[in-house]
Amino acid sequence: AKRLTEMVVELLDFTRLQDGRMTLSMETTDIRAEFEDTVYMYSSRLTQEGIDLEYLDNDEEIPEISCDPKRLRQVFLNILDNAAKHGGEGKRIEASIHHEPDTGNVVVRIRDYGHGIPEDEIPLVKKKFYKGSSKARGTGIGLAVCDEIVEMHGGTLTLENAPGGGTLVT
Repeated sequence: AKRLTEMVVELLDFTRLQDGRMTLSMETTDIRAEFEDTVYMYSSRLTQEGIDLEYLDNDEEIPEISCDPKRLRQVFLNILDNAAKHGGEGKRIEASIHHEPDTGNVVVRIRDYGHGIPEDEIPLVKKKFYKGSSKARGTGIGLAVCDEIVEMHGGTLTLENAPGGGTLVT
């Protein structure tokens, strides 16, 4: 029932995006706190699955940003869930947040240590309903929704194979 509910919510979000009805509730947000809360909340679930979610803490000052914290948390959770589903056999996920003072960008990275994405599928993974060769559960719209939310915030979502194996989402 929980998984069905998640799928329905994803489909409704996707429909709202397609129709142009999804709006952002922008507010000044401590994005580091939102990201850390999401990582720590999710790490306890992953521990039960035998996956270590490591937050790579740093002393950088990360400015508050104008964003929709609920929607960005949705993006963070979806990407962490994908890392667990598709890269969970690596038993390790790393998460970090940085500020690039020269560009003003806040950069979030989530890396798994699984098999990575087949090179020919990388350009397709953010397309709606695309599941590729993966046999993992899901609808194939999560990354499409994440991509749209990030773009609505003026950002870019990239996926690539990490050096040494696994997938890096930035």
